[in-house]
Amino acid sequence: MASLRRFDIGSISRKLNGINARISVANSIPFPCLNLLSSYQFKKRFVKVLPNGDVQGGFSRMIISLIDFSFVRSLTAHLYTMKSPPPYDPVSLFLLELFRYIDQYPNMDRFLKDLRDKDKGRAYRTYAGIDMNHIPTKGTFSHFKLRLGEGLYNEIFHILVDIFHQLEMITFDIIAHDGTLFPTRARYKGCTCFSGQCERIEANDVIDRVKKQVFYRLNNLAKVDLEKPFKIKIDCPCDTLPEKVKRPRIEALVMKISVMDDAMSQNQIHTAMLFGVKEQLDKQGLCLNTIRTNIAELAPDLDRIILRCPKIPTDTDARIGVRNDPKNSARKQKIFGYNMVLSTSVELDLKLELPVGVVNMAGNGKEGEKIITLGQQTRSHHDCRPKIDIADAKYDNTENYTFLRDNGSIPIIDYNARRENLTAKALRERGYDRNGWPYAPCGMPTRTNGFDAARQRLTFCCMKQCLKLKAPGIRILDKAYDIKACNHLKKTCGYTTHSFIHQHPRLLNEIPRGTRLYNEIKRCRSASERSNSTVKETLNILEKPIVYNKVRADILVQIATIVLLLYRAFAFIVKISMLFMKYRETQDPDIAKKLQAFEVPKAIRNIIQRE
Repeated sequence: MASLRRFDIGSISRKLNGINARISVANSIPFPCLNLLSSYQFKKRFVKVLPNGDVQGGFSRMIISLIDFSFVRSLTAHLYTMKSPPPYDPVSLFLLELFRYIDQYPNMDRFLKDLRDKDKGRAYRTYAGIDMNHIPTKGTFSHFKLRLGEGLYNEIFHILVDIFHQLEMITFDIIAHDGTLFPTRARYKGCTCFSGQCERIEANDVIDRVKKQVFYRLNNLAKVDLEKPFKIKIDCPCDTLPEKVKRPRIEALVMKISVMDDAMSQNQIHTAMLFGVKEQLDKQGLCLNTIRTNIAELAPDLDRIILRCPKIPTDTDARIGVRNDPKNSARKQKIFGYNMVLSTSVELDLKLELPVGVVNMAGNGKEGEKIITLGQQTRSHHDCRPKIDIADAKYDNTENYTFLRDNGSIPIIDYNARRENLTAKALRERGYDRNGWPYAPCGMPTRTNGFDAARQRLTFCCMKQCLKLKAPGIRILDKAYDIKACNHLKKTCGYTTHSFIHQHPRLLNEIPRGTRLYNEIKRCRSASERSNSTVKETLNILEKPIVYNKVRADILVQIATIVLLLYRAFAFIVKISMLFMKYRETQDPDIAKKLQAFEVPKAIRNIIQRE
């Protein structure tokens, strides 16, 4: 039982005393503002875990009672000056935002309503160091998050990761990578090729074309239906359109000529004067009405008009990403928004999965390239050397394999066949199967027989499988091959060949594909999927967030990962503390088993314990 004793709340509290002190010394930059609207001070509070697993006072009380967040003030000190108006303590605003997500408030308005309540908000105000006279507004939090930006939130996240690394809850031995799409608040309007130039599109002949349309209708009143609107369109000037895509036309104006019942309004007068048709319309007792317009600006000399494409969304940073429909895996679902790519440390002996790296990108971005970014991010903040990196087929490119192997990690990445011919005949002709295992001269598939790390090569042997077949001629491709005359039967392992990693760096692996060990490690990839699911479904942070650009989305992703880390880590501490409490009361042997660390398969243990 001593193996998990170190994760009891009492042991964790004692270890955090020294960890908090070291972090405070490492982050000791003085805050320039002396006059603050709030003042956070770390205070150790008694935390009681109830028999049912709840925490008296909630998770917020537990987190704030064990971790000293004063380092946030030091990290943000350079963003403030002595001459600035009295600001809120950065730690206070950071913690209030954290409480909102930890306690799963649906929006900031609901949280602020409770924060202003004398009784409901008392604990939050006490923990954050805020009084009733200085309750921050929704805009205060919005401005604060922009001030910190993605970079500082990421720094805070990695300081927290380091805390749990020192608590032995994170080892970085096995890292699983995966991304998840989440929507932007803006509505998708049908164009996937929009860019910055779509905000300001110059059109030089719109005024002349409107004038011609009006004159044509006035000169052909008997033929033309005046009630029918006319449209002015221009060709899309976007230079990001694919070659085979037909260039669309952008609607600039939709107008129609109407009979004037009363006096013309000022808008109708100005419209007629702008297009130079007022005199002609007045003679006929008509007016020009604008039904729709996408004109954003007029040049001072009226020689050109600036349009904003109606198909450009409010959020110009978001893009369409595709994923499997959660309700029907056979169908694809399009999400207009962003892609959070998360690295999760998998602790097999603790059955614990904690995030250790995160990055955000547009929904249509190349997720497979982010494994290098995440690896560099983790290594730059922590003294760690992952032993195994696990990812799906989106990450299957040579650069990722090279990066991971150069850093001492074994890549376990699903192979992307990329239109390879995988028929039985094609595989026989090329000489190795879909897992990279060669065929023996007789046509039998070989078996793996070890990896030579010094030479970076795999050994394959036929193991004389032909002697064990009841009807050899049926299962051997080359029926003309005479098994009895095979020279390899004299060898201990039969036919033997070697395959070097550099020959097929994506297909061949230090742990051969298709082996039991490979598949056992591969199953750990679901840890990253569970992390993404927790952020979206359990914590409800990225299910339908209110973000309208990538800057806001990047910040929200960092906050979501911080919340995920604290939520899972402290849930684990609560679970262990509750089990110890029950065991002391009952001495139940079943509970004693639960308090033992889980057994890691020997083959995996040998890999993650290697020097």
